[in-house]
Amino acid sequence: MANDGRVSHTQLFVGPEGSGNLALAIAFAQYVNCLKPGIADSCGTCTSCIKFEKLIHPDLHFTIPTISPYKQTRELAQDWREAFIANPYLSNFDWLNTIENGANKQGNITSEECRDILHRLALTAYEAKFKTQIIWQPEHLKTEGNILLKLLEEPPYGTLIILVANHTEKVLPTILSRAQTIKIPKLKDTDIEKAMVDLHACNAQKATDISRLADGDYNMAISLVTVDHDGYFERYRDWMRSCFSGKVDELQKWVDEISGTGREYIKNFISYTSQMTRAAFLYRYGDQKLLRINDKELKFLEKFTAFIHSGNLSEITRSLDDAIIFTERNANLKIMFLNLSLYIGRQLKSGNQTS
Repeated sequence: MANDGRVSHTQLFVGPEGSGNLALAIAFAQYVNCLKPGIADSCGTCTSCIKFEKLIHPDLHFTIPTISPYKQTRELAQDWREAFIANPYLSNFDWLNTIENGANKQGNITSEECRDILHRLALTAYEAKFKTQIIWQPEHLKTEGNILLKLLEEPPYGTLIILVANHTEKVLPTILSRAQTIKIPKLKDTDIEKAMVDLHACNAQKATDISRLADGDYNMAISLVTVDHDGYFERYRDWMRSCFSGKVDELQKWVDEISGTGREYIKNFISYTSQMTRAAFLYRYGDQKLLRINDKELKFLEKFTAFIHSGNLSEITRSLDDAIIFTERNANLKIMFLNLSLYIGRQLKSGNQTS
């Protein structure tokens, strides 16, 4: 796009969490403003590139979700630089947790921030070819987003606006219609494996396990490096058996054990459980060649798959997704897991379909 001279003034980089769409947006902005660009990448050594890599270029502007009492990105500029440079694949939860430990509040892009965007982009660029505005998580733009519609449709000459989102269905349709959408795929398992070995000193087996659990999310892969997940399968197997049996004393013992492992471990364990649930469905109805499981997991799924069907798959996975959110928001883990266990047990016993 840049080499052909067809840089659209408003673009939407959409990709799943951990895909690197934010890092790619910044890299693209750096490339189109590089003083000595190559065919495939910016030079990385000119004054423009150095400032972009440190996020201190005067013509590079960010809009990010904030929480009360903060209303504008510029109030958190230094925190944002440090958070992104430390982890270019950071999630919205990671960022909000940086502002407020626990991150119980929902992020927001305020009307004050929208007006600040209009003001800063009305000014002449200092030195760059493109004055660049990156709006991260435009899903947080509600009715306030209407303030930006005319700007998105007709920005000042030499302005590049890049919106970076994870879910297009949560972005205002009026904003979507004004941006060129570029879809960023999730990362390949092989790329994550290589990064785990080269950058995080993981052995080959651990790198393989991490890439499978991360499912294309590099941010999750990083979190798994320091989490001992060797016992995930055994814990998952015991949990599903206890859920199905419905014996409260067994479930209570399991809940007490899992609740003491730490929230990061729990989030990743729930993600693993969700993947295994989908694997059971795929084993029963899909192409078994697509399964990414080891021999122990396969042996368990051969029997367990009889209890996962089209009637309960979405219910179980939805409850697991909700559990991750509750964990992030500091819910009472024992109450959450006991309720979740009883609910999954009912779903496993619901209409053991054979077709």
